[in-house]
Amino acid sequence: MMRPTRRAFTWMLGGALAAGCGLSGTGGRSITFRMGLRTALAPGESAVGTFTTDTGWRVALTTARLVLGPIYLFEKASPLQPQALLRRLGDVLLPTAHAHEGDFFSGGRVLGEWDREVVFDLLADAGQVRVLGRSPGIAGMARSLSLLLQPPSSALGAEADVMEGRSLFLEGVATQAAARVPFRVAMDFPPPVELQRVDFVPIEVDLDDEGLFVLEPQPHRWFTGARFDRLTLPAEGTPVDVGTDTQVYRALSVNVRRFDAFTGAWEPAA
Repeated sequence: MMRPTRRAFTWMLGGALAAGCGLSGTGGRSITFRMGLRTALAPGESAVGTFTTDTGWRVALTTARLVLGPIYLFEKASPLQPQALLRRLGDVLLPTAHAHEGDFFSGGRVLGEWDREVVFDLLADAGQVRVLGRSPGIAGMARSLSLLLQPPSSALGAEADVMEGRSLFLEGVATQAAARVPFRVAMDFPPPVELQRVDFVPIEVDLDDEGLFVLEPQPHRWFTGARFDRLTLPAEGTPVDVGTDTQVYRALSVNVRRFDAFTGAWEPAA
């Protein structure tokens, strides 16, 4: 069985959006809005990249770069939201016939997209929005999103040089009591596309002309369950390279692709 490639995934989703824009009546009106990125603050924090994990480690990131995109906004709610789970249970108990124009995967119609990839420095703008550009869309309520995490492609050109071929690069220091663990992580998200997708991210944004949709990575969630005490520090005190065989790497690999690793916000046009 052939696995869908990233190119095919992008092409099919883009086709779903184009089909939706061409619908009359049920399709909504075509709009153009802006798409941006902003690193989310951890609860109770005033600086991006600084947070306390659920395992009690105080983490301060000094470098955080990520290759992400495309980004797609869907009309249907995430199946992981409580109200969506109730609706799905109701459909099982009281099945009815439904017709959904332009459905794609479980998200329904695509209402907005950013169809390119980008290298995002999570610490560069101190929590301010980096506006990527203008995106086509359909007016209406978007309730979930999907995005891809991937190695940098040739389409990025010189922008990708800083990633050295990797998907995610993090450096920082984790402290707990007297323990201090400087660390460095270089992570890949190679094909197939099923392992690069972040799906079912809940949002609740009313798309309209000239507004701004902001995708917000939440790095404080990426380290859930990470146990830095299980890393072996180099004798010379240099940062430990977090390898694929470590508990911290495995936690990051799972958490970065969870539905709650990102969120989204909408800022209406002024």
